[in-house]
Amino acid sequence: MSMKKNCCEVKSDQDVIVSTDFVEERLRNDFWREASRPFYETTPIPGSKSGRLEGAIRSREIAGVTLASVTFNSQRYNRDRRIIAWSGLDQFLVAVVKGGEILGDAANHSLTARSGDICILDLTQVLQSDVTAGGTLSTLIPRGILAKATGHVNLHGVVLQAHLPMTQLITAYLEGLNGLSEHLSNDEIVAVQESLVTILAAALQGLRATGIEELRPLSIALRQRVLDYVDRNLNNPELSLDLIIRRFNVSRAHLYRAFAEDGGIAGVIRDRRLDAAFLEITQTDMIPRSIAKIAFEHGFSSASHFSRSFRERFGLMPGEARRERLSEPLVPELRAHLLRFGSGVERASRMRPPGNKSETSG
Repeated sequence: MSMKKNCCEVKSDQDVIVSTDFVEERLRNDFWREASRPFYETTPIPGSKSGRLEGAIRSREIAGVTLASVTFNSQRYNRDRRIIAWSGLDQFLVAVVKGGEILGDAANHSLTARSGDICILDLTQVLQSDVTAGGTLSTLIPRGILAKATGHVNLHGVVLQAHLPMTQLITAYLEGLNGLSEHLSNDEIVAVQESLVTILAAALQGLRATGIEELRPLSIALRQRVLDYVDRNLNNPELSLDLIIRRFNVSRAHLYRAFAEDGGIAGVIRDRRLDAAFLEITQTDMIPRSIAKIAFEHGFSSASHFSRSFRERFGLMPGEARRERLSEPLVPELRAHLLRFGSGVERASRMRPPGNKSETSG
């Protein structure tokens, strides 16, 4: 596939537009899969008549908040462990459904969102969903900020229904923010960001995920300190449950409660090591090292144990992952990724999603 990438810089007061209308029809499926890949592996819905993927994204940054108007035809999304590890996105996606319907499975929880609803997705968790022709207005919120404001409950797949007053308030807030064209002061930017989180947290107070209790403040503080320590010490072969118990002077039971949703701290350490190894194995811009060496440097005592764990998490062996490297290396900044496939345009006073014809295509 040969698709021209836009490598030019875009000004912060410009919108970035990506659309399948920009490329030849025969290239559109591959183009849209690549453009949307930080979020999903996108494919046509099996049995669809056309088998085509169509879509458009108009992204802008307002008051430090990234907003995106997206239109699409009927398509299937899969956010698996490979995409999660590759993208590195540690945010909540908050999407106002402007048209169409989303049906799917959010980490074993049924998900249905219709026009006017607001759907919340945790981008560190898996998702499989089908969408009908329509569109969304979405924003990304750092996971730690919204999690703290909502008591660290599981928000993945939560839907705020259209008829609820708070849903309508959040929608109006995002639409109003999306329509701004003037620059804001630093104090105003902080107020905008804090207000959005506060409104969302208030709307979610009565929608706790079934079976998930709010963590106590001490458990929240411990959890964050332990996660920071784990991330700094992933290559330390001594990193283990016992080391963390000694380092933080906590009981095994207290540590388990703080990480009960994750299946325990040992699983967190293993999964984060596997994610780091996956990124190295699939990188295209460096000289590859042997699988055994990567396994050892990421805390695994044997290549065979590493390979089994890798397959359980990602659904393929390390050697297969290396052969199936993504065609483009990771771009750490989402705006830069979108610029590979689109272009910057001067900001209008009111943003209109591009590619409207996709909303009626199937």
